[in-house]
Parts: sequence; structure tokens; C-alpha cells
Amino acid sequence: MKSRSGRLVGLTAMLAVAVGVSVPAQVNAATGSALRDTVDGLTRDGGFPGAIVTVSDPSWPGAGYRTLRSGVGDVGTGRPVPYDSRVRMGSNTKTAVATVVLQLVDRGRIELDAPVERYLPGLVRGNGNDGRRIRIRNLLQHTSGLPDFTGDLPFAPDNLDARFRPFTGRQLLDLALRHPATFQPGEAGRWEYTNTGYEVLGMVIEKVTGHSWQHEVTERVIRPLGLDTMYLPRTREYDLRGPHPHGYVTVPDPAGPRPADVTEFEPSVFGASGMLVSTPRDYDRFLTALLDGRLLSQAMLAEMKRPDPATQLWPGAEYGLGLIRTPLSCGGYFYGHSGDVPGYSTMSGVAVDAAGHAGRSATVAVTRVPESMEEGLSLLRTVDTALCDHSAS
Repeated sequence: MKSRSGRLVGLTAMLAVAVGVSVPAQVNAATGSALRDTVDGLTRDGGFPGAIVTVSDPSWPGAGYRTLRSGVGDVGTGRPVPYDSRVRMGSNTKTAVATVVLQLVDRGRIELDAPVERYLPGLVRGNGNDGRRIRIRNLLQHTSGLPDFTGDLPFAPDNLDARFRPFTGRQLLDLALRHPATFQPGEAGRWEYTNTGYEVLGMVIEKVTGHSWQHEVTERVIRPLGLDTMYLPRTREYDLRGPHPHGYVTVPDPAGPRPADVTEFEPSVFGASGMLVSTPRDYDRFLTALLDGRLLSQAMLAEMKRPDPATQLWPGAEYGLGLIRTPLSCGGYFYGHSGDVPGYSTMSGVAVDAAGHAGRSATVAVTRVPESMEEGLSLLRTVDTALCDHSAS
């Protein structure tokens, strides 16, 4: 999830600032000192309690991936971040939801340029927001003009218990519809990140299939790819399954700012815009399968990858249909996403060659949401280093 302004946040309102189950392959000294230094810098210089990065490369022997960790997984006990950590993936969820929507487009069950009204009559109305003018494509690429609901969530630094309140997608939409549309759907030159659009997409999936959007993502993406650590938690499933680092937010205290543990959280507040949980390794596997054409037709994948400028996110960012394209410092681009929810921040990417084939992939997770743009960019630099440092082998 991201804020209405598109900044790297997740906790802006709260802070007023702002492989399988087997033991993964660990990175040895020969895996690239630049990457090792970058990962250690996340906890040493960036101040994140813990960090974990998985890098996957089809040219590597054996398991084909390496995992690095830094910092601690529990500030109270000092235990390390588990190598097979499950983390909240935040807005990386959007890529999985977009994949299901585009599969349904491939099968003729959703029309990409149809108005939302066709699928959810009368639902998206109010304050200049009108589902008769918003198209499915607009929801996928953040050109709908729908306001973001995140600023209206009931979080406050003195009321962390509010994180246990459940929400439905309709309730999250209603929070957004309190506000006027930010611009006309598809208005030339306008783009603004909004989680609300993906809540609406979740409802469209449900209307078209007769099943929950969680069921469809599980049956169309997670199970076919054998992603055993990836899942969509149930309402009131507060804790994370399996090994995981604790997630933290910074809260004010008379003695100075301190970390508060928010590992347990009501997942429905993130909904179709940010509920997914996964290990970095399994998220790498999902992205690679997507970009290798195993989940969509070639025509639909090309549509998904076609980007619009989205420099509100970070320099050089472009947004397609649930995918972000970012230039690499070593040339070319990577496709992926990022995500922030209370306690966790993640960024993923797959380098794609000139022929469009997926190459090396990387997913990084830290156990606190960035509290400045510089902290957010440190995750971007980590993915860039992982994809460009070819001393890693």
C-alpha cells in the first residue's frame, strides 16, 4: 500500500510523517561484496531492525538462488532474521491481483476498456467519482482519479490497537468516496497512485467469478506455481504463519522514539491492495513465471508491461497494469513492484533482456516502513545492486 500522494509510506497516517520450507541457500563470501555491503547498510545506516534479500538467477547452479539477511528478526531477543522468512508483501499484492484480472480478460470474462459500472452497477458513485466513466484499465494503471482510502484509516501512534479492526473492500471504498475525485478518469498526463482501485478490482473479480478474489488468486496463481509459502490470510488471522521476523513502527515516547511491535495486524485492512504474505523467494518465483509468459498470453503480458510515467514513486519509474518498470544502473530495465504496510516494506524486480526473457530476480524486505524518501530509495538501490552486481554468483 502507498499513500494518496504516492510516497513510500504505509504508515503516513499513523506516524504523522510519514524455496519451499527447506533451508534456503545462504550467500557465501563469493556472492558479491557490493550486494553484501548494500544489505548490511539497510540495518547499519538505514536503521531498519532487520532485512532479508533473495536473489534468483537461472544461470546459477543448484537451487539457483541466494538469500542474505542482516540485523535482527526480534529486537527484544536479538534473534536473527530467519532465512525462510514470511513477510507482509504490501502492494506487491497488486501484481497478483492484476494477473488474475488479465487472465479473465484473456478468457473474455472481463473487458479491459469496459466501464466499472458494467460489473458493479451503482457501486462507485459520489463526490465526482463515477464508475460509468472509470474503465478497468484505469483501475489497473492508477489513472482512475479515485481518491485513496489510506489517509482515512483509524491508525494513530497512541492507539495501535486500532490495527485489529476488520474491513471489507466495500468499506474501504466508502472511505475513499468521502473525498472528491482527484481528476477525470484517463485524463491526459494525470497519474496518481491509489489503493482504492485495487479494492474495486477485487470486487470485480468476485462479481465475475462468483468466488472471493482471494480464492481466485490462490487457484490461478499460487497453487499452479507451487508457491507453498505464499498465501492470503483470513480475516482476523493476525499473526504470520511459519518463520518470520517481527515488524515494527516508530512511536513517540518521552524518552525518545522507540520501536513498537506491530507484527500482528488485521489483514483485511490491506485487502486486494496489499494483503499478500510470502517469502522473498516465492515472490521471485511468481514474478519470473509472470514475465516468462507462464500466466498470461503474450499479447496480454505486453499490455501489462506497457508503461506510463509514474515518477511520483521514484525517479524513472513507469507503471503498467500492476507492474512498475524501473531503469537499471547497468542498463535495461526491471519489472516488479513495491509495498509498504505497518511493520514491513518490500521491493521486487526481475531484469528482462532485449528479447523479453526474464533473467535475474530479487526481492528485498525490511521490518519497518521507510520514514523518508532516502530510506525508501535504499530498497530500490538494493534491488538494483542485486540485479546488476554480476560478481554475485
